Amino acid sequence: MKELRKYAAIGGAVALVACWPFATGKIGEAIFKDGIASYSNSIIEVESISYDRGYLSSTAQSRIHVVDKGLSEELKEAGYPTEILVEHDISHGLFSISSTSTFVSKEDTSEFIQGLTLTTESQLTGTTNLLLTSEDTDFATDDLKAQGVEKLFLAASQVSATVAKDGQFSVSYQLPKTELRLDNQSEMTIDNVAGQSIGHYVDDIFIGEASVGFNKLVFNDIETKLNNEVKGFKYTSVNQINEVKDKAEENTFTSKNTLTLAEATTSAGVLKEGVFDISFENLNYDAILKLVPLLQEQELTNENIEQLMLSFDLLAAKGFSLNINEFSANVLGSKVDSKVLMTLPAGTARASQNADKLVQTLQGNAELVIAKKLVDETPELRMQMDELLINEFAVEDGDNYRLSAKIADGQIELLNGQKMPLFMLLGFLSYLR
Repeated sequence: MKELRKYAAIGGAVALVACWPFATGKIGEAIFKDGIASYSNSIIEVESISYDRGYLSSTAQSRIHVVDKGLSEELKEAGYPTEILVEHDISHGLFSISSTSTFVSKEDTSEFIQGLTLTTESQLTGTTNLLLTSEDTDFATDDLKAQGVEKLFLAASQVSATVAKDGQFSVSYQLPKTELRLDNQSEMTIDNVAGQSIGHYVDDIFIGEASVGFNKLVFNDIETKLNNEVKGFKYTSVNQINEVKDKAEENTFTSKNTLTLAEATTSAGVLKEGVFDISFENLNYDAILKLVPLLQEQELTNENIEQLMLSFDLLAAKGFSLNINEFSANVLGSKVDSKVLMTLPAGTARASQNADKLVQTLQGNAELVIAKKLVDETPELRMQMDELLINEFAVEDGDNYRLSAKIADGQIELLNGQKMPLFMLLGFLSYLR
């Protein structure tokens, strides 16, 4: 009897393993069809054409179609496809479902589409890994060539992603080379674009960290004889929600953004070690939720404008900070460093209709530090700085000159104690450029 139970257990395990591909195949079909059915977009339509489920593998076909008439016409005129068929080869494993998807277009100009390959692996835990690759492609159609575009090239690229069941995801992408060349030999090239995003969406707002950068951008305009080059560019953004327990209406949103570049060469000179660090802190999250879709509207109606004002009123009533934490660079071998920190305390009611009260409430300070060496080597700066020094708006600080101002009660207070209306800060900020 014991032996019989052992054999029965073994037989049951074998049967489970043997039958499981049927289960994973059925799960895969449900995921595939439900995913397409739940996709909703006013620009692109996705539909399932067929799904042939087998024991260890399945095949399927889906269709991607541009339904926006305006975009469809633009694509047709430029010689690009408006309908793409996707062929899916699907494998059923014991604990995952994987697929390889290739893209087919009925139009003649489909080199890029035909070079796309998407591989996915969906685990039964709910995590999905994706990899999209492309081949070297020149997008210069006959229509673009007639308009003077000799070359529009994108080197073989890839996008990879991991999406978890709870909505957390990570995405990374690499574009080794992009090149645009006109028939007059003017050109723009970008080398080694790379980026990533890690986080999730909450109410259509990205929460997490994202970055993008490139090694080198070159722009040469033959007609104007402009030759510009940027090296080592990187932009990073960090968005977060600061939650207040049991008071969701008090939740705030903070976005910190940093742009850096190693070197930029233009007709005006060479700039190195550039940093622009700006943050938006403690913005009321409910107000941001209402603002985002309104700002994305292509046309603002009177109703939308009214909603914008109400959302801004909520932001102002709750208070927030806008800080340029650093705006610096090495110019002509000398360092320039500046910052502007401003806070709007909570309590300003109906700010959109009470601009005077808003100005009176702002608090903060602004500062510019500039090397004497740079001022001495730049005649225009020398003249401006001499005037600032005479009026005691600026002071000497070691090897630098320093300008500083405090913001309070609708006024700015300079180093010499002189006060002036806040709107004149715009004139002060012109020295930060």
